[in-house]
Amino acid sequence: MVINNGSLYDSGDNAWMMTSTALVFMMTPALAFFYGGLVHHKNILNQLFLSIICMGIVLCQWILFGFSFAFGPGGNGGFGSFQWSVLRFGEGNNTTYSPTYPLLTFCAYEAAFAVITPALISGSIVGRMKLIPYMVFIFLWTTLCYDPLAHWVWAENGWLKKLGTLDFAGGTVVHISSGVSGYVASAIIGYRVDFNSKETGHNLPFTILGASLLWIGWIGFNAGSANAADGQAALAMINTNAAAASALMTWVVIDAIRGSVTVSGACIGVVVGLVSITPACGYVQPGWALLIGIIGCLFVYGAIYYKQYLKVDDALDVAVCHGLGGIIGAFCTGEYSFILYDFRLFTEVRLNPNGGANGMFYGRPIQLWYQVVGILTAIGFAAACTAGILLPMKFIYNIRVAPEDELTGLDRADIFFFSVAHGESWEGFTSLAVYSSAKMKEESTTPNGTFEMPYQPNNIREKTVAVKLTAINPLGQSSDKQILSESNNNNNHDKIEIYKL
Repeated sequence: MVINNGSLYDSGDNAWMMTSTALVFMMTPALAFFYGGLVHHKNILNQLFLSIICMGIVLCQWILFGFSFAFGPGGNGGFGSFQWSVLRFGEGNNTTYSPTYPLLTFCAYEAAFAVITPALISGSIVGRMKLIPYMVFIFLWTTLCYDPLAHWVWAENGWLKKLGTLDFAGGTVVHISSGVSGYVASAIIGYRVDFNSKETGHNLPFTILGASLLWIGWIGFNAGSANAADGQAALAMINTNAAAASALMTWVVIDAIRGSVTVSGACIGVVVGLVSITPACGYVQPGWALLIGIIGCLFVYGAIYYKQYLKVDDALDVAVCHGLGGIIGAFCTGEYSFILYDFRLFTEVRLNPNGGANGMFYGRPIQLWYQVVGILTAIGFAAACTAGILLPMKFIYNIRVAPEDELTGLDRADIFFFSVAHGESWEGFTSLAVYSSAKMKEESTTPNGTFEMPYQPNNIREKTVAVKLTAINPLGQSSDKQILSESNNNNNHDKIEIYKL
C-alpha cells in the first residue's frame, strides 16, 4: 500500500492496471499489422495509417472531454458531464472506478479502448475513403457513438448497467458498435472498383504478427477490466486464452475438413475467439469459455462463407468477425454467467464485486433479456450514428476517392490532400530490384523499357485493363509516367495517359 496526497493506493493494482494499459495500447499497432497484411499491397501504408491516426485523434478527444462524457460525475443515465474535462481531478482515486489506484490510470486504460474501437472500422472501408473525411468521421463517431455507449454500459449510473446488461470488457461497447458501424460505412461508401478481383493478403507474416500481438494485448484488454490484480483478473485471463485456443482449433479443423488449412483463416479464428469471450470473460467458468470460443467460431465461419449475400463490400469482414462475434459473446454471457458458490460451506461467494449475475443455465433466464436489450441498443445506436455522420458528409463533400486512384492504390495516388496524404510507397527496395533487373537486360546505362501489369475481370467479356510502367530508378529522377490502357478481345486499345506531377 502507498499513501499519496491522502489517498491509499494498492501499488500492485496500480502496476497491473498500468501494464494492462500498455498492452491494450499495443493492440492498435497490432491491429494495423493484422489489417495491413490482409489488404492489397497498393494500400498497405494507407491501411496502417488509418489505424495509427486514431491514436492521435481519439487520445486528444479523450483528454479534452471524451473521458468526462463517458464517466464524468453528475450526469444522468444517458450522458456523463463536463466536470472532468481536460482531466481536472488530480492524482486522487475514485471509489467507483479506481478504488485502489489513481483515477488517471483508469482514464488512460479506458483511453486505449476508445482508440482501438474506431480503428476497427477502418477494415470495412479499405482503399475507398478520403483521408481527411475519415479523420473527421473518427472524431465525430467517438464523440457521438462510443462515449455515450460506454457511459450506458460501464458508468455508475448508465441505464444499461442499471438494467442489468453485462459486458465485462467491451463485447457490446467495442465490438458490436464497431462491427455494425463498419457494415453501415461500407454500405454507404459502396463497392470497391476492383471488388470482383480475387485479391489475397499480400503479406501474411504481417497478419500473423498482428494476430499474435493482439492475442497478447487481449490479456490486458480482458483481465485488466477486473480493475484490480485479483482472482477475477486471473479468471478473465485464463478464459481469454481458452476461448482463443478453442476457436483457433475449431477454425483449423473446419478448414482441414474442407480440404485447405489457411494461415489467414487460423489468425481470424484466434481473433473471433477473443472477440466472443470479451463480454463474458470475467463472468463464466473456463469450461464455458472453451465452448464460447467454439460457438463464436462456428457462427462466424458460416457467416463469412455466405457473406456474398450481404450485398455489402465489407473488405476485411469487420461486421462478421467483430459485430457477429460480439453478439454471440454477449448472448452467451446471458446463458453462462454465474455467481460462484462454495458448496463445501453452503455459502454464496460473489465472483464479481462490481456486478455479475447468474445466467440462464444457473436458474436466471431473465439475464438473457437484459443481454438482448444491450445487443439491440448497440446495433441500433451504432447504425444510426454512423449513418447520421457519413450520409451528410457524403452529400456535402464526396468522401470517396476517384476510381483511377482506387486502381492505382492509395499509397501511390498523388492527388489533392483531401483524398490521400501519402504519395509514397513501402516498396522502394522492390522497385530498386525491378530497376536493377531491367538494367541487366539492356546494354544502356539507364533502361527505358516498360513493365505491363494486366488485370482481367472475372467476366471474360469485359475489357482487360493493363497498366504499363516505365522502368525507373526509384533513387533517381524520373518523369514517372504511367499509361493505363484498356483492351478488348480484339486487342483494340483505348489509352489514357496519367502523369504524376
